[in-house]
Amino acid sequence: MSSNSISLDIKSVLGSLVIGLVAVFGLGWISGSAFVALPFPVLSVLSGYILTGMAAGLLSKGETIAEPGISSVLVSIALYFFLPGLHLQGFADLSPELMITMGMNGVLLSFAGAWAGEKFQGTQEGEASEEQVMEWGWVLAGTILGVMVTILMSTLFIVLFGLKTDPQFIGFVIGLLSTGFIIGFRSPGITIKEAALAGFFALVIDLDVLTIALVPPSFDGIMISLVLGTVLAMVGAWIGEKVQG
Repeated sequence: MSSNSISLDIKSVLGSLVIGLVAVFGLGWISGSAFVALPFPVLSVLSGYILTGMAAGLLSKGETIAEPGISSVLVSIALYFFLPGLHLQGFADLSPELMITMGMNGVLLSFAGAWAGEKFQGTQEGEASEEQVMEWGWVLAGTILGVMVTILMSTLFIVLFGLKTDPQFIGFVIGLLSTGFIIGFRSPGITIKEAALAGFFALVIDLDVLTIALVPPSFDGIMISLVLGTVLAMVGAWIGEKVQG
């Protein structure tokens, strides 16, 4: 949506609302059924808010300000009234106060997702400077995308295979490769180093999620994950740039 216009992109609002409802309730149902404690189900739901905002950014024709806010607030209202009725074991301890807090954080994350969506769409693209060493916008957008995709893949693989290490590892590999690929494919220049840094940052956040919500990884696991995640994002970016031509 243009900054000089007060019109609302209804297609962006409705599209992101539908995607957000499916993502948030779908992830809530999947993770809430698989876990008996709050942390991971809440984080899964929050990743759905990122997808809500990203959908608003991708579907809009220009800059989005009100659209992700409206769709994410509507998703939060639906979540507040209907999530408790699903009686999921992972949300058994979810109080109304925590529900409101989760919704507010979700709205905030939806704006981050919208910005990343606009970046991948090209709305936020400015003139690249030859002296610019690092395209930090692509690093941030890639980090947001990487965290969302890896959590989505982890949730899916937990449902399919349970809490097993190998399937989770495969989920992270797919998530980071796809993150690097999208950065390389959508960016106008060579962004392999940006993808590498985005992969590293995404893995740091993912390790935080594992530590808080599941089981703290070992030192060797942390080191291997960070190195491998960086390399995978670089490989994905290289493939994306080759496909882009």
